[in-house]
Amino acid sequence: MIKDDTAAAPRTRSAWGVAAATALALLLPATVLAWLCVLATPEYARCLTYGEQCDPASETLMPIAWWSFWGSAAAGAGALVLRPAWAITARIRPTLVLGQVALLLVTCMAVVASA
Repeated sequence: MIKDDTAAAPRTRSAWGVAAATALALLLPATVLAWLCVLATPEYARCLTYGEQCDPASETLMPIAWWSFWGSAAAGAGALVLRPAWAITARIRPTLVLGQVALLLVTCMAVVASA
């Protein structure tokens, strides 16, 4: 009987890689949920429909939400692209994931606060 020992070792997943993938997967649903909360308010509906009672702070908060959304997506993609074999990955990936989650929270808070 021939024994085949050429099978690859099972891949171990990094906890930071799983966290980056999870946060990246939750980015769009969390943002959509924040927008649904905003659109459900009568004030924002009146602002969209008639242009009345619009919050002047939304002119500042909407660009913050826009850039933090794309920043969170870029940080998550960057954390996922890093190869585990690279020496710098162990130092950079946690920073990218924490930044990604922080920007995700900023996105949702800026959208809700803009109402």
